[in-house]
Amino acid sequence: MKSSIVLLAILLTTVTASAQIERKPVVIRADSVQAVDPNNNVDKQTRKERFKELDLTKEQRGKMKEIMQSGKAAKETIENNAALSEDDRKKQLRNLQREQGQKIQAILTPEQREKFKASRPNNS
Repeated sequence: MKSSIVLLAILLTTVTASAQIERKPVVIRADSVQAVDPNNNVDKQTRKERFKELDLTKEQRGKMKEIMQSGKAAKETIENNAALSEDDRKKQLRNLQREQGQKIQAILTPEQREKFKASRPNNS
């Protein structure tokens, strides 16, 4: 009986001591070029800013919204397909991204295309 009480006391002390580990917050520098999430995707705010700079017409914005919504649905379908291997999933996602880029390019004017290319994060 005494041994179980002692064991319980040791266990409680260990649990409370390990629960008090200090976690340091992640610091994001203000001078960083752009915010990137763990999956290496450009931050949504940056993407919105890129499209805002294009001065899209109301018709273009509607088409852009359709492209983005259909792309999002297709991406979710690919990611949730358990029958695909990791390589196949990556290939299909790359193809989807390429197709989306072509659709976006098709609705832009030549001047907007130049702005779009210049604003790309991996522009070389």
